[in-house]
Amino acid sequence: MNKSNGTDIFLHSDKNLSSFTDKLGNIDLDSSYYLLVLAGPYKSGKSDFWKKLKNKIGDFQEIDLRSLITRYEEDSYEKIDNAFKYIGETEKNILLRNGDVLAGEYTGFTYSTVRYATPQEKYLLKKIRGSEKFFVLDIQEFENIDKTLERNAQTIIRFDQPVSSLGKFFWKLRQIKVHGHTFANKRPPSTF
Repeated sequence: MNKSNGTDIFLHSDKNLSSFTDKLGNIDLDSSYYLLVLAGPYKSGKSDFWKKLKNKIGDFQEIDLRSLITRYEEDSYEKIDNAFKYIGETEKNILLRNGDVLAGEYTGFTYSTVRYATPQEKYLLKKIRGSEKFFVLDIQEFENIDKTLERNAQTIIRFDQPVSSLGKFFWKLRQIKVHGHTFANKRPPSTF
């Protein structure tokens, strides 16, 4: 486990992760919130962790951020407000899928190498901070975590690739695409 700006950062293979998961069941959300970020492309690792988390904490209300975040700020704000009204007081555990949409588009026509939070991301994080709920944000590319998200998250767990050599081999083999490709964002990640 590492610490960066007060945020705990684990690798999915960290030995302390199971004791951390046990502590999550005892979190007091009164006048607070908890934001856990699962970052990385290793889906099997996320799935295994997800099962342990659900056994410890309970069921989650799932929200797809692709349905909330658009390129128009006001439209996104309205959809975020409606989603938070929908989840109301009864749901305490929320899973936010496809968190990469919060990073926005990077066109490369800039001299900036620093990642900044989009207005939509800032608005969503503001709503999360005042919610008294447990949030899990699923992000495919670790590079899409900016300083604002890092400051607001209590914990980030990296799911880069399998640990075993055989697992790495098969995982890399599944990454090969014959037709088409999506390119990873080339801006450097935050200082983790």
